[in-house]
Amino acid sequence: MFTATSPSGRTVSLLMSTDHAYIDAQAHWYCPVCQERLQLKKGHKRRPHFSHLAHSKCPSSHAESQRHLEGKAVLYQWLREQGADVQLEVFLPASQQRADILVKTKSGTFAIEYQCSAVSREQIRARTEDYRALGIQVIWVLPYERLRRKGKTLHLQTWEWEATWHAEGDLRLFYLQAPSRLWEAHLNAYLSPQKAHAHFATHPLTSSTLEKILAHKSTLTQDPTQRQALLAYKENCRYGKRPPLTPFSTIVQERLLRHKMPIHLHPSEAGWFLPCQTWVSESPLLWQSWLYVQLLQHFEQQTFISRQTLQADEHELANDLQLPIERVQLLVEEYLRLLVRLRVLLWHPDDTFSLFRISHFPGSADEGFAMDQRYAEAACFQITSVALGS
Repeated sequence: MFTATSPSGRTVSLLMSTDHAYIDAQAHWYCPVCQERLQLKKGHKRRPHFSHLAHSKCPSSHAESQRHLEGKAVLYQWLREQGADVQLEVFLPASQQRADILVKTKSGTFAIEYQCSAVSREQIRARTEDYRALGIQVIWVLPYERLRRKGKTLHLQTWEWEATWHAEGDLRLFYLQAPSRLWEAHLNAYLSPQKAHAHFATHPLTSSTLEKILAHKSTLTQDPTQRQALLAYKENCRYGKRPPLTPFSTIVQERLLRHKMPIHLHPSEAGWFLPCQTWVSESPLLWQSWLYVQLLQHFEQQTFISRQTLQADEHELANDLQLPIERVQLLVEEYLRLLVRLRVLLWHPDDTFSLFRISHFPGSADEGFAMDQRYAEAACFQITSVALGS
């Protein structure tokens, strides 16, 4: 950590040159959060920093790598040079977490988290939700070494999906190439649990501001390779290996078989990438097949359905996908919008839906893939989707 408090109560930062003389004159330092003693560590290989003593119980105490210290310093100094209202290592008692950087802009308050080490998807989700509960949007920034790409294919670990920034359907992962560049990966197709299709942009820090970068919009709808990537996934669903046997996969495949549909003959209306997919560990093929069959069952009993009609389904899906109900509601909303774009459903001004066309299930993988190809253009999403602020 870069901040500490002196015995007289003055809080200093090792990143502020105006504090250096005062820091050199002091022998004792304390944590601003827990008031425990800190060590000031100076060496030739690592940036000077403060550290808790061994066995500290401070909620903000955790070992920081040199890469993390360096990246945090680069981001903080970059924001300060913009004249931004920026604070370093802010502890938030309500959520018992310390933000690497907190910055206030005209667009709101943002926490910048420089995440170097691999963590669980659940940890990223929990911290994101904690920030959101405080009205803070969190931007996860990963080190450049985690930008593993081959052409437009981005290789991802499970937790990295969860670190995606959502802004009106534009899905971005940020990577810091210290000390000079910030990279963006704009995700626009799901290929597998470990791969996404994306295109990339880079911003020199010397000529870019945070607000300028956040305002930068991807040209997703002008990218012809998005359609190709969507169909590459659907082709694999038709002709490739069956999905891994997870509890949810078993539920979905058994349900499809009751309708005499093996998984490779799934409805063409299922298996499309949507913005909220980044929150879901199960593939779009599986959860959309499950939801589409549920929708058809409702339409067998009534001509119109509403979001209220789907409440029980949403709770069941939240349980199966192990997601908060608020996220599943957004997931369902995005899927309903997709079905309207595909001209499968009609939306009515009273916020109800009816079937626009009777579904025809494929009789073979070839027929199914031909149907997929007819849907692919409409399945290329535009940057208009509503999502949570992170």
